[in-house]
Amino acid sequence: MKRVDLHLHSRFSDGTLAPAELVARGREAGLDLMALTDHDGVAGFPEARRAAEGAAGPRVLCGIEISSSVGEVHILGYGLDHARPAFAERVSELHSRRRERVRRMVEKLQGLKFPITMEEVVACSGGVLGRPHIADALCRKGIASNRGEAFGRWLAEGRPAFVPSMGPAPEEAIAMIRDAGGFAVLAHPDTVEDLGVVGGWVKGGLEGLEAHYPTYAPAVVKRFAELAAGHGLLLTGGSDCHGPGTLRNAPLGVSVPDAVVERFLERVSRCG
Repeated sequence: MKRVDLHLHSRFSDGTLAPAELVARGREAGLDLMALTDHDGVAGFPEARRAAEGAAGPRVLCGIEISSSVGEVHILGYGLDHARPAFAERVSELHSRRRERVRRMVEKLQGLKFPITMEEVVACSGGVLGRPHIADALCRKGIASNRGEAFGRWLAEGRPAFVPSMGPAPEEAIAMIRDAGGFAVLAHPDTVEDLGVVGGWVKGGLEGLEAHYPTYAPAVVKRFAELAAGHGLLLTGGSDCHGPGTLRNAPLGVSVPDAVVERFLERVSRCG
């Protein structure tokens, strides 16, 4: 078994740790391999790569997690060439959509008479805006005690300030990753209401499924591994850690079979 973490978030999106801090924690956790997969951006990877240089592990890869327009369906991307101009343009578009969604949510909060501004939310972010930064702004104002309360009372689906995701369709996210020379993996598949749609995404270029996840019992891992095998998909695993003070502050690393890591790295080696 190998200890890996192929799903991590830094303060460059909605995490609370710097990329270098994540690498240091990965080293302390004895990880063999890790990937920085910030939401809709890759700006934190250079720092993570520098932090890993000359060190005795772990190997650090550049990834991305694209938030789709469908609920909590997210698409992970690995092996992509983030220097391609077309990819940079798409990332910029994702950032614009995120900013517009946040702006609309701030307007709803203002309509509820909360003294919060867009500038205050931006000040809480590391670059890629999202609901967690609205939550952080509410905490700074003393309106909420933590992110969990902010989401539970105002920001989650069905709450008064919620605005649906303005991200791309899953198929578009997969195509964006493939166009950048990478390969796409379905993140935390338990968030997909009807797994029957996976077949269509496979036809569109989906190549993997995140079967190893901290909250998954062995029976759940087995179920997703069988689903992946039925579609010829590779497996991945990660903690989805966002750092201290967040709703997802899981310890870094998951244990996966050696063969899973070998197949994943073989696919990475063919990217470009």
